[in-house]
Amino acid sequence: MNTISMLYRSLSDSQLELMHAAGFLALDQITSEADVGRIRKVAETLIASQAGFREGALFDALGAGDHEPPRFTQIINPHNYARELKETEFIRHAHAMAKQLLGPNARFATDLLLSKPPHTGGATPWHQDEAFRDPAYDRHDISFWLPLQAVDETNGCMGFLAGSHHGPVLEHRLLNGDSKVHALECCGDFDRSMVTNCPLPVGGATLHQGRTLHHAGPNLSDAPRYAYVVIFDVPPTPVAEPRSFAWQAGWNTSRQERAEKWRRQGGFAVEIWRGLRRVGIRDPRRLLIYARRFLGRSRRRVVVQPSVNAR
Repeated sequence: MNTISMLYRSLSDSQLELMHAAGFLALDQITSEADVGRIRKVAETLIASQAGFREGALFDALGAGDHEPPRFTQIINPHNYARELKETEFIRHAHAMAKQLLGPNARFATDLLLSKPPHTGGATPWHQDEAFRDPAYDRHDISFWLPLQAVDETNGCMGFLAGSHHGPVLEHRLLNGDSKVHALECCGDFDRSMVTNCPLPVGGATLHQGRTLHHAGPNLSDAPRYAYVVIFDVPPTPVAEPRSFAWQAGWNTSRQERAEKWRRQGGFAVEIWRGLRRVGIRDPRRLLIYARRFLGRSRRRVVVQPSVNAR
């Protein structure tokens, strides 16, 4: 395991150059072990209590339904259920680095909690994060992946393909062709043998851009593997040329069904309030983009709802 030499609160010129060239970066310490411990306790509590399940925020990214033993539990926007996550040392240091990489307008976009159980935790397929995003917008974002214990190839450390962010969004497909599974896998042309794996000690983290190809192995260890991800971005802009991600049209997951039911039962107003709180009413540009995207999602839900009910 790497020797911790310093606590990184900002990136050096050489680290910035490496991030721009490779599309990813590994830091052996971005926060303290005590801070990781606090985040770990929150993660264990939220996952044990199934926080966000009813509204579709908690789900198994590798499973086809809600009744199977989970292989890769995720919670989208866990700060909605534990506001203390926004007050961590990790968030402060990551935000400072995001401003170095994206400029002074870099803002918190979203966060994720990830959990792979011992022995049965599955591999995260190769993918680009942008393949999950709205194809109507160009995005510039940085993801900070903080493992909540030491990680290596035994329990699923991150692996990246250097320079892949310089290319386009490659073709993706539903994992195993199953519309009930949330995960995507990249089926485009790239050389998986060129992977750079990134083992980390407690307090270390990886950074990567939205188009950087990456994956993580299964958890073959005797303990759960937890990770906390925070994403920072700048306001997205409409794409110059229309594009679509065909693989997104195939999703028909139980997570989506739970989310739709929750919205119909009053969650729609909660979702609006959370979104406004996240983008900030003092930032008119971000607020306008959020409103347009939210209304667009709402119109698409109205269109597809009859076919969902028919199934």
